[in-house]
Amino acid sequence: MSEEEFEKLPLDQLLAHKLWKARQLGYSKLRILAENNVNDPEIHDLLENPERLRKIVADPNVLSQETAIHTLCEILKRTGKQAVKTREFIVPVLVEKGIISSKIGAKNDSIECLLIYVEIDTPDPVIELMVPSLGVKNPKQVTATIKAINAIYAEFGCDVVSPKLIMEHITKMFAHSDRNVRAEASSLSVTIRSYMGDSFDVFIFPKLKSIQQKDLTKLFDKIEPGVKPKRLLFRDRERLESNVNLVQSKGDDDIVMQDAITANQEEEKFDPYELEEPVDVLSKLPTDLSSRISDPIWKERVAVLEEISKLFKVMKIKNDDFSDFIGLMVKCLKDVNLQVLSLSCSILVDLANGLKRNFERYVRTIINPLLERTKEKKRTILDSLNNVLDLCFKYGRFEDILEPIVEHMSHIAPPVKVESMHYLVRCLKELEEVPKKHEVEIIMEPAIKLLQDSQLPVRNAASEVIGVLLKMIGPDNSRYFIDKIDKRHVKKVLSICDSTTVKALRKSIHRKSPISAKTEAIPDLRNKSTVSVNDESRKVQQQHNDTSMNTSSIPSKRMATSPLKKDSIGSKSNLTSRSLKASNISNFGMASQQVKELETLRAEKLEWMSLKKNLTAELEDAKHNNETLLKDIVTLNGKLDDYHNKFTTMSMTLKSKDTQIFRLKSDLENFQTKNIQYQQKIKMLENQLKNASTSSSSATSFSSTKPVDPVNSTDLATESNDINRRISILSIDSNNGDGSFLAREESPSLQLNQSTLYNFDDNDDGWKRATAVTNDLKAKIQMMKARTRVLDHADD
Repeated sequence: MSEEEFEKLPLDQLLAHKLWKARQLGYSKLRILAENNVNDPEIHDLLENPERLRKIVADPNVLSQETAIHTLCEILKRTGKQAVKTREFIVPVLVEKGIISSKIGAKNDSIECLLIYVEIDTPDPVIELMVPSLGVKNPKQVTATIKAINAIYAEFGCDVVSPKLIMEHITKMFAHSDRNVRAEASSLSVTIRSYMGDSFDVFIFPKLKSIQQKDLTKLFDKIEPGVKPKRLLFRDRERLESNVNLVQSKGDDDIVMQDAITANQEEEKFDPYELEEPVDVLSKLPTDLSSRISDPIWKERVAVLEEISKLFKVMKIKNDDFSDFIGLMVKCLKDVNLQVLSLSCSILVDLANGLKRNFERYVRTIINPLLERTKEKKRTILDSLNNVLDLCFKYGRFEDILEPIVEHMSHIAPPVKVESMHYLVRCLKELEEVPKKHEVEIIMEPAIKLLQDSQLPVRNAASEVIGVLLKMIGPDNSRYFIDKIDKRHVKKVLSICDSTTVKALRKSIHRKSPISAKTEAIPDLRNKSTVSVNDESRKVQQQHNDTSMNTSSIPSKRMATSPLKKDSIGSKSNLTSRSLKASNISNFGMASQQVKELETLRAEKLEWMSLKKNLTAELEDAKHNNETLLKDIVTLNGKLDDYHNKFTTMSMTLKSKDTQIFRLKSDLENFQTKNIQYQQKIKMLENQLKNASTSSSSATSFSSTKPVDPVNSTDLATESNDINRRISILSIDSNNGDGSFLAREESPSLQLNQSTLYNFDDNDDGWKRATAVTNDLKAKIQMMKARTRVLDHADD
């Protein structure tokens, strides 16, 4: 069939024709039809039969599909909300085939169609229909889907399109193996983060790798502040148009009010908690938790608490009945082991942050044990307890914690009193509303009594409680309580009252600034004529009164009957109504003067606001510098303490070294004295050895002429033993110089077997043995003489 032939076919046949050119022609005619008359029956029939429209969009030919998607875009633009019923049929086809088309026009028109589907109704169904394509195996499909979702968030913003729809899938995108998918995920993260701010980091970063966090941080630094959505939903656009018409019908004040409302809407913050899916923690707790927490061995209790503490490290916890678990935590709060106490506080902090407002019903149960344990002196334990207490106030009600606090203000332990009052001060400063009258009285009664306490920290804490509370209730209501305070403490309490800052101050004390007072003194411009006439009437009345007082003696009656007097002393309503009918020229003059004055006051107000902003910034800088200096002081004090400890340690070490040196000197002197004594003994023994050698030589000469008899031999043996004993004395310690040398030199010769020396047996041949012994003795004496000469030579 030629092109001329199928051009003559009706539209229905063209749309269902086998030839792609015929279908393309039908799509073009359908687009022209929609542009000319959107209410045409053919267009209406397509909207009523979404399946037929789906087949058109899913055309197998790329060229005809491009024309079909462009036609769909025109139909959606002109039909608006009527096309909502086709969303479930068309969006999946656009995601599956349109956004991944090889034709740029088909891609762009597909994304535009998705944006229109978001625009005509709500964005949630469109995102939900697109999410399944994020899990397909084809990386090209996933990349195109992420790009389309990014376009939706970029055009409409996170105020319209909830980020919760896609946040859970972003982490999976970053874990994808294809780098194009990860790149598009980074672009989507930048878009969403530009609207969400730091809340996006809190939600996403814990689930990403460190390198991915660094890359995203670099991209986030390039985001320009003040990003605004480019498109609005149809309903928002209609509401905005109606508001614009309303604003145009009213004055400038209404425009300012509308701008303020818009600004407040733009400052809306996203809570990461609302984006997170709740985790069922209660079902994951061990079944034997109660018995393990009651274990008498403290290490077992610590182990089970460390085990379950990991379960509570989630952002959002599913709301369930934690009453039994809270009872176990109360038991742990009363545990004597500080590690058990610290772990239980950590678990309660995670539980409170996970439940948020649902934690309120457990506050009454845990507040008393927490306040009771504030008597602990360890700073880390107190910080853990205070963290739980602050969350009890944040997620609970002030009425629930007030009574326990007041009870513990009268506790027997001073630390409990002090910490209870510090906790009360923190709560009072964060309150959004001023406490009720009976609550103020409940707090003031024990606080005033504690001003007379013997402990200084207790008195200081009581003064702070009273000062903060007086600031909240205002000076008008403070006089009653100030009269009850001892005069010694009034000055300190008032100074605390003046210096403290509370949130509920503005709600309790309604003071007007000079600028606002002037502004309120100027009437609304829409009542200009009324105000001006009233002023003129008062002037006229005053002039007549002055005239009546200064001129005649009969003005009282005449002025009473004067029509002008009647007009001037009439009722306010009559005066206003009569004056409104008077002149409009004077009214116009008064109105212009008031406008100038109002503009002047507005300029002064802006100047004052700018000055206030600068002073506030300077104050914040000063506070920051003060905090920095305080931290530096604490650091320097710590270093000073370390140096002091090191100096003390070194001093003690030096003293111990001095003692050791003194002892070593004393030992050296003793050794020197002993050495001298040993040397003297050596000399004495050497002399004795010489004498013994002389006597031995004489005995040898005698024995050669006279036979040895048993008695003499016994004497000789005794003498020999005596010599051996004396010589053995010379064997002193090897460390003693000459004595050791003598012992080494003499030991071989003097180690004579005493059992054989002069050991005569009556049965042996006496003469032979005597001769042998005598010869041996002579030889030994000669050797001793030789050694004696050596020693004498050494002494010389």
